[in-house]
Amino acid sequence: MVKLRKTWIAMSFFQNNLRFQIIFPLSLIMAVMLAVLSFSIPILVERNAKQHAIHTALNSLKQLKVLRAYYTKNIVKKVQDIGVLTPAIKHLGEPDKIPLPATMIHDLSQLFDENGSKLSLYSAYPFPNRQHITLDPFQQKAWLELNDNPSQIISAVNNINSHTILRIAISDQMQVQACVDCHNNHPLTPKADWQIGDVRGVLEMSIDISSQLALANTLSLWIISCMLIACILLIILFYFLTGKITEQVSNISQGMISLGKGNYEIEIPQDSTTLEIHQMYTAFKLFKTALLERQALENQQQVFETEKVNSLGRMVASIAHDVNTPIGISVTATGFLQDEIELLAKKFASGELNEEDFESFLASSQSSMTILTRNLSSAADLIRSFKQVSVDQMSEQAREVLISEYFKEVIHSMLPKTKRAQVTVDLDCVEDRACFIFPGLLSQVITNLINNSIIHGFAEQNGGSITLVVSAQENEVGIHYSDNGIGIADDILPKVMEPFFTTKRDEGGSGLGLSIIHNIVTQKLNGHIKLTSGLGKGLTVDISFPVLQAAN
Repeated sequence: MVKLRKTWIAMSFFQNNLRFQIIFPLSLIMAVMLAVLSFSIPILVERNAKQHAIHTALNSLKQLKVLRAYYTKNIVKKVQDIGVLTPAIKHLGEPDKIPLPATMIHDLSQLFDENGSKLSLYSAYPFPNRQHITLDPFQQKAWLELNDNPSQIISAVNNINSHTILRIAISDQMQVQACVDCHNNHPLTPKADWQIGDVRGVLEMSIDISSQLALANTLSLWIISCMLIACILLIILFYFLTGKITEQVSNISQGMISLGKGNYEIEIPQDSTTLEIHQMYTAFKLFKTALLERQALENQQQVFETEKVNSLGRMVASIAHDVNTPIGISVTATGFLQDEIELLAKKFASGELNEEDFESFLASSQSSMTILTRNLSSAADLIRSFKQVSVDQMSEQAREVLISEYFKEVIHSMLPKTKRAQVTVDLDCVEDRACFIFPGLLSQVITNLINNSIIHGFAEQNGGSITLVVSAQENEVGIHYSDNGIGIADDILPKVMEPFFTTKRDEGGSGLGLSIIHNIVTQKLNGHIKLTSGLGKGLTVDISFPVLQAAN
């Protein structure tokens, strides 16, 4: 069972392997192609060899027919006309006789036999000297078929004593009148009604093609061997090429997996060999860049949110510290008033209360109530300002606000911190102008600007002043913020709005104050911000952003 499972796992691996999916079909196709060619090439080469032999034999037979016609017309006829020589069957050793055309063919056949080819001329109407010759099945078939169709070619291949013999037969027709007359008038003729065009006999040539077929088989073997070697080399080449490609694809996929697991430092070798692999590398780099940018934005947003909560926490601590004083005074005044009431009650109960005591009690009560009213009003103002500003800072909802009143509330919520830093904030704001804005985002901008001035601008001096000029046009709000702090050096100014850039790292600076301001103004308020400064020149910040429409 375990062995079967291992076998199944191995098969699954190969089936899912890109190299296997490329090489296996290619090898299978080549194997089928080799099998088909191994079967067809020998047949085609052998057929070609036979066709070549047939073509050669036909040319020889046609040449013999031309030679015979020429011999009959230009030699035999002239000899007969002159009467010096006589055409005869038996001419050898006879100085006054020449061979008949058919006899010439038979004589030539003997010469051909000596050179490895056999030439035969036979007929169903042989002269008496050849009537003893019996036609074999091929010759009988050739005679019958050529009589029916003199233009066709009869061929056959026979294996005789380990030799392959090709036999080609064509018709031998009466071509000239002299031949017709000779056959019809000869005293020994077996047939005396010959006519022009009659099939007089069959011309056959037999050729031993064993050597040609052996050469064809050798050629087929060489062709198949070369193709086999070429296929093997091609498969090996594809194996290494696909290995290179699969390695590159694997590197990219492993890089993607590493990115998915959070390894943003992963690098893959850029040794692309094809345009497609190069495109995959490019896509990987773009994906990695986009992922890093998204991760950076998410981290930045998370830090911004954390900084927002921390800022609110610091504001809570500051408000709690400043509210504690008026609340403590109010508690003390309440305790004093309680004591006076108890003393008045005792005197009244004992009958010792007089007009002077009552007037003293009224004076003390009025003084205590004045102290209570003043301190509780101060605490209520701080809590009311903190409540509205803190709610706005934790919410990014748009609402309609009265610009001047809202800026006063924000500045008032910063009063504990500005008071301790001995910093004054002067506000010059358009009155009675209500706008739809994001107050929470705006309060973060103002509080961060004031905190930045206190931490950085006034860190090396006692106190300072901040001026805030707010203008509101029909569709835009403009803020001109300036302080008289130490300012920012020219080489640092371009970097101060970058995330985590701070000159107070050792003192707990986060480097997010101005970065948060820039992010809010440009991305969330869809506005613009410009910083102007220099050493000893303070800091000037110009901000503008569009007013929202009530319908939106």
